[in-house]
Amino acid sequence: MAGPIAQIRQTVAIPDNTQGFLLYGTRSPLVPPILDFILILYPGVILEDSVARTVLRCNCRSHRQIEPTMLNSILQWSIARRWMVVLGTVLLVLWIGRTVPQMPLDVLPAFAPPQVEIQTEAPGLAPEEVESLVSLPIESAINGTPGVTTVRSSSAAGISVVRVVFNWGTDLFQARQLVTERLQQAQGKLPQGVETPQISPPTSPIATIATYAFTRDRKQSDGTSPTSMMELRRTIDWQVTNRLLAVPGVSQVLAFGGDVRQFQVLVDPVQLKAFNVSLEDVTEAVKAANVNAPGGYIITPDKETLVRGIGRIEGLEDLKRSVVTARKGTPVRLSDVADVRIGAAIQRGNGSLNGEPAVIMSVNKQPLMDTPTVTRAVEAAMKEVEAGLPPDVKVKRTFSQDTYIESSVENVRAALIEGGIIVALVLIPFLMNWRMLAICLVALAISLLLGLLLLSGLGQSLNTMTLGGLAVAIGSAVDDAIVDAENVYRSLRENEHSDRPRPLLEVVLDGCQEVRDSVFGATLITIVVFAPIFALTGVEGSIFSPMGLGYLAAVLASSAAALTITPALCAILLPHGHLPEREPQVARFFKALYAPWLNFSIRRSSVILAGAIALLIAALLIVPTLGRIFLPEFQEQTLVNTLSLYPGSSLNATDRAAYVMEDVLKNDPDFEYVQVRSGRALGDGDAAGVNLAHVDIGISDRGMQQRDKTLERLREEFNKIPGAAPSVGGFITHRMDEVLSGVRSAIAVKILAPI
Repeated sequence: MAGPIAQIRQTVAIPDNTQGFLLYGTRSPLVPPILDFILILYPGVILEDSVARTVLRCNCRSHRQIEPTMLNSILQWSIARRWMVVLGTVLLVLWIGRTVPQMPLDVLPAFAPPQVEIQTEAPGLAPEEVESLVSLPIESAINGTPGVTTVRSSSAAGISVVRVVFNWGTDLFQARQLVTERLQQAQGKLPQGVETPQISPPTSPIATIATYAFTRDRKQSDGTSPTSMMELRRTIDWQVTNRLLAVPGVSQVLAFGGDVRQFQVLVDPVQLKAFNVSLEDVTEAVKAANVNAPGGYIITPDKETLVRGIGRIEGLEDLKRSVVTARKGTPVRLSDVADVRIGAAIQRGNGSLNGEPAVIMSVNKQPLMDTPTVTRAVEAAMKEVEAGLPPDVKVKRTFSQDTYIESSVENVRAALIEGGIIVALVLIPFLMNWRMLAICLVALAISLLLGLLLLSGLGQSLNTMTLGGLAVAIGSAVDDAIVDAENVYRSLRENEHSDRPRPLLEVVLDGCQEVRDSVFGATLITIVVFAPIFALTGVEGSIFSPMGLGYLAAVLASSAAALTITPALCAILLPHGHLPEREPQVARFFKALYAPWLNFSIRRSSVILAGAIALLIAALLIVPTLGRIFLPEFQEQTLVNTLSLYPGSSLNATDRAAYVMEDVLKNDPDFEYVQVRSGRALGDGDAAGVNLAHVDIGISDRGMQQRDKTLERLREEFNKIPGAAPSVGGFITHRMDEVLSGVRSAIAVKILAPI
């Protein structure tokens, strides 16, 4: 006896006249490594698994050696310990069921590089003065900061907004620290009266997670509401805003509309002349009227008393009684020379809902926070504060980013379910065996779940791109299981009707090994094909790389399942029951249909290659003529439209133009609501003038059925407004354009000129 059999006999000291022996376990120190995990098919040789104690008897007259590869070792281990593999898979699925719900959810992956926003209030300065006296010194100080790629600024009347863009991968909080240090150099160069530059709170690229509209119920006998817009705005600023800022994950709360409450001193020039008081005297008196003066301590042996000069006002009457000066021993009070009252500040922004005055509140979240979790916390906080609002104040949620996420997840979930159903419908006529169908569907589900676990380990969030990658990978993920199960089933069928049937588990192992190299090679080719997507940089890489990761995670997970759970299930389910001698009728039909084409392709290979080359050339000629777009248009139900009037238009003129749209659309069944945010809010990074309004429109379910026609009709209504330049777009599209390029339009012309 020669070859590997003689080597084994010599190693384990088996006599030559022995007709059979037992080879136990794997990785035995008595057996050379080249014979690990092999099946020896020789008369009288028995291969016994030391764990499963399954004996495979081989009656072949010749021996065959399977290559001792790692993949074959894993296959043999999975078949030998098939119930252990099934149990481990069940435990893994339970762990995934606990881990995946904790992954952060978002509409899109973080598509913007780290950015820091600087806002500087410059009351009374014109836009050109803000540009030259405020924005330019800040830009000069920021330029040269390590990691900075772009510095953009927007200057409007009384406000400067500078946005600093850093390299990809820069830590956001380190970037904010660097900007803070550079701002100290610029503060001394700013003119007097300009407030200290403020760094805006950190927000995610798609920052707004919810928008609420606070309106008043006008069902009063006199047609008025007991709650004024000033009192409503004051309630929101003090109660609602502070409560929402306490919610973990909320970074900023902006309020549009309402009247900001002020203590106003309206000086009477006639009275100033009569009392011989200057305007500067009145100004200094007002400043000093709201100050507590420290007076030190009165210390006795047993007691210490704090001395203070109480000067802070507690009401309007205290301010009126403030002394400006004295004439001949008689004090001149503030009320003697001015009209002191509570009034509304000059509006730089306004809000309305369906034509009714409203306070519009936007809630922004911090980066890297889970949007649904923060949204639910905000909703809970809003329910708390609603109980304390005046009874005539109504709150309506007009936007929730969580709706986008739920819709995206539901669409992908539906796609996965539909894909599984389609796979089942295709496999049933071809396989005609419920056991094979169960193996394929179980392997598909496990592959997708394991792909989600891999994405979680890579620090990815669940968004439209990662979930889309999983959806695209359905066909590839189930392919491994189909190939394995079909080949094992065919091998078992041939073995059952063979004159010399082999042990069933050996047939299962051989069936898996026959296709393993081919399937694994196809997986490697898929990885190579998807590799270029990870070479994308910038915005393209940040958006499309998660989709590639989702696809590859599912494909790699399917390969792992094909080495473990799929052969284990094949060993458990397929060897049982009677196996038909022939393939199903559908499979035979398509094979007969395919055979002539295959023969023609082999005989006329030159014709096939020439046709393929011709099609390739035609495709290369057609591609340049196709339209190009960065991302397909999102089917968004919430629109954020801009309405821009001529520069110099007043806030009232902007409100009147926006009211035209509200009045036309508020009763239209194709639209749920029309919300207007004109001008800007305090702290808003959009340095818009009072001549610009955001018209937020919610499309109803009826309008979404014919969304294109609804948008076209909306554009027609916007174009009817004279002297207005409208822009119609969705919320996500609007935010992407504004964050990435600094403008709200798809096409922008930038004009550069020397200073």
